[in-house]
Amino acid sequence: MHFWYVNPALKNVSAPPSLVAFKPDPAEFFLKGSEDISYEEQFELLKREQERVEKEYPGVGLVVRVGKPSEWSEAAYEHFKATDGNVRIFGEDYGHNYTWADAYESDRTGVHRAVVGRWGEAVGLLVDFNLPDNVFSHLRLAPLLEIPRNLI
Repeated sequence: MHFWYVNPALKNVSAPPSLVAFKPDPAEFFLKGSEDISYEEQFELLKREQERVEKEYPGVGLVVRVGKPSEWSEAAYEHFKATDGNVRIFGEDYGHNYTWADAYESDRTGVHRAVVGRWGEAVGLLVDFNLPDNVFSHLRLAPLLEIPRNLI
């Protein structure tokens, strides 16, 4: 997979193996209303999405969460392959947006958080950091749904 840029601090950030899913429909991929608000405000939308999932699938143990940079990179690549190289999540069909990822520059409050996205055809996927209060319309939150292995 071609990358536009991978911040060196994020090169070796990985996630333990898990089964995850995302909404493949570009209209539903990012949480509605998550543009132009801070990470903390977007995270509140994620909590509401978790409540919606729990109500729709009670007692199943599905977890709605922010994905790790490696999870989003792999999901983007696998989706690209599954669509015969025609659809890039974070690409044109998805508005060339970014999502927050679950990795931090350090343990301190207010530090840069990881972002993944803006997959242009020529330049590739970006994996970098952004300040949590740096708000812009293309930085939206896409939730991952973690599926317990006992459901398969």
